[in-house]
Amino acid sequence: MASSSSDVLVTEEVEYPTFTKAWEFSDLVLVACEKKFHVHKAVISMWSPTLKCQILALGDKTELEVEGCDKLSGDDFLQLLQTIYPPNKHISELNVDKLVTLANQFNMFELLRRCEDFLIKNKTPTLILLVFAQDQNLTKLLAKCIDYCSKQSIEELKKTMNFDKIAPQNLCNLLEVRCLKMEKKLKRSEMRSWELTCTLRAIYESWNKKEGACVTHRRNGMHQENCNDCLHAIRRQIDKLCELALDNPSDQSD
Repeated sequence: MASSSSDVLVTEEVEYPTFTKAWEFSDLVLVACEKKFHVHKAVISMWSPTLKCQILALGDKTELEVEGCDKLSGDDFLQLLQTIYPPNKHISELNVDKLVTLANQFNMFELLRRCEDFLIKNKTPTLILLVFAQDQNLTKLLAKCIDYCSKQSIEELKKTMNFDKIAPQNLCNLLEVRCLKMEKKLKRSEMRSWELTCTLRAIYESWNKKEGACVTHRRNGMHQENCNDCLHAIRRQIDKLCELALDNPSDQSD
């Protein structure tokens, strides 16, 4: 529980700091989006090397104007602070996009890593997410999206929103992964074709083997076409070979 001297916001029984006034040894005021946030130099410096450099340049001053907040709102910056301060607001689908943008802006690498892990675990790796990962430097998420999107045909991808925003290098990577998968599939198909050819050959040869004859005619080493028992024996042999061919795991896709 936070001390009564803290200015906190209670949400779902969790108290999040609101940073609207001095609290718990706060020693810095960040001015962002025309709002003032009372924070701690040590905490901000641990998360952001960019803001750390600006804090060191302040000297004895205790107020820092945060640059690059033109496209941000006060709530955006508050969300950021509540995420890096205990009890650490959870990353969710509602705030992750904005947190990624802010983490990149202030070089908060640990927060960026956590956001990327969240997106990898909770988001379908669509082409739209691929472009987002590309723009925000999320390399692991980008690799997952490229792998996922490579399963689609080029025609399908072209119909998808943001296809024209894929960077040339990433488009090349996507096509390369798709080509590798197609080569692998072709090799499996070639192996499958060879296996089926062997099966057909075995079926053909079963006519001239003892296994294709009934007990009576097996002594002669040859089946008799007018013997029902021989025909049943051959049918069992063919069924067995076909079953083996159908159950062969080499035809299974990834």
